[in-house]
Amino acid sequence: MNSNPLSPPAAGPLGQAEIAAIAREHEDVVVNDELIVRHKAGVRLTHWTLAAFFFLATLTGFVIYTPYLSGLAGVFGGGAAARFLHPWFSLGFVISVAFLFVQWRARMRGEPGDQEWRKNFGAYMRYETELKEVGKYNAGQKLFFWSVIIGASAFLLSGVVMWFPTSFHWSLRLLAYWAHEITFIGFVVGVIYHIYMSTAAMPGTLRAMTRGTVTRAWARWHHPRWYREVSGKNERRGV
Repeated sequence: MNSNPLSPPAAGPLGQAEIAAIAREHEDVVVNDELIVRHKAGVRLTHWTLAAFFFLATLTGFVIYTPYLSGLAGVFGGGAAARFLHPWFSLGFVISVAFLFVQWRARMRGEPGDQEWRKNFGAYMRYETELKEVGKYNAGQKLFFWSVIIGASAFLLSGVVMWFPTSFHWSLRLLAYWAHEITFIGFVVGVIYHIYMSTAAMPGTLRAMTRGTVTRAWARWHHPRWYREVSGKNERRGV
């Protein structure tokens, strides 16, 4: 078995099509000597739908926000079209977040392993210490999840005021504009950090949201308690 969490998985006895079939319907299951299904297809679909709506809302929002990026309007058929599409893209984003909340809320509660992750974050990021009690999601992932939930709620509430401005008092409109912009800045910073963590900082992470699987070595290093729970049960060697 490959013990290096940064190396690619070795070929298993099951073919790629068979592994993909398992990953469509199941998660938290071992499929061969190297791979574990981390996210089934429904979760991955929600994640990428959310991401698509976020970036579409961001691009149309830039057209509205500053004249320096008005050139982006042509991508959406002009400034008027971008203004029309922005709230609908944003609504799609919020709905996707709601689906993600339903799918993940039970896993995002606090647990003892979160404190271990927080105390050893620096050494863990430098691959200098091996954690023992971190479950399927660590404290940082849970913080990001709840930040997205709160941020999406702020977008929704402020966006409704901005979408129907004549229905609200001027002071509430002013507050909505400030809340919308501050929330957006927070999202941009968070998304950049999220992309960095899932690619350059932790190689092997992105495949969990593309193929649905991670290597045993990756799981054992980053989420050891989850690895122990999964590797001790729910093994699926066929479909």
